[in-house]
Amino acid sequence: MGEKVKGTAVRDARPLAERVYDLVCDDIVNGTLAPGAQLVQDQLAADYGVSRMPVRDVLTRLVHEGMADFIPGRGYFVKVLSYADVIDVYEVRREVEALAIRRFEGRYSPMELARLEMSLVEAEAVTDADFDEIFRTSTDFHLALVAPCPNKYMLHSLQGIWENPVQRRIIRSYKNDGAKAAGVAAKHRRLLGLARAGKTEELIKELASCHTPDT
Repeated sequence: MGEKVKGTAVRDARPLAERVYDLVCDDIVNGTLAPGAQLVQDQLAADYGVSRMPVRDVLTRLVHEGMADFIPGRGYFVKVLSYADVIDVYEVRREVEALAIRRFEGRYSPMELARLEMSLVEAEAVTDADFDEIFRTSTDFHLALVAPCPNKYMLHSLQGIWENPVQRRIIRSYKNDGAKAAGVAAKHRRLLGLARAGKTEELIKELASCHTPDT
């Protein structure tokens, strides 16, 4: 029988390294593993109740995904996100979302608009303390905005961006900034209004304003 990771379901059939990776990412996103904290292989293995081998794979993947840095001679550390890191993530989202919306000319069906409205209503009902729901509803809304795009590669790319742990860390920063969180909700409401009105270029312009670190 394989190893059981602390904090995961007994019947979780995913590979061990993947389960540990998700747990470590969660701890980085929620601040349990703080920016700049050293990630020691033996300590992580003990903390998550696994052997050192899957942890080694996890550390390599964390570096690849932009969640950790490796410093030769010193080891692995939780990445401290820079302004440039945030700009890079927003830039990719902005460009791909704009391409996706132009691909279908911003023409939403009544059902697609209803899905957007439902996502927004759910987001507005979430409390500031429930980060998982904040992230889920924000992701759902943005993916619903581009869902009519017939280019499945664009949609897959955007889904990957939202699922990236770095994106989760950025959204997490809204948790302790009530004004920023309220501003995001207001922007989403304006986006829905522009989608309803069929104002494609205005929608894209407003969407681009969501992709700056100060908004």
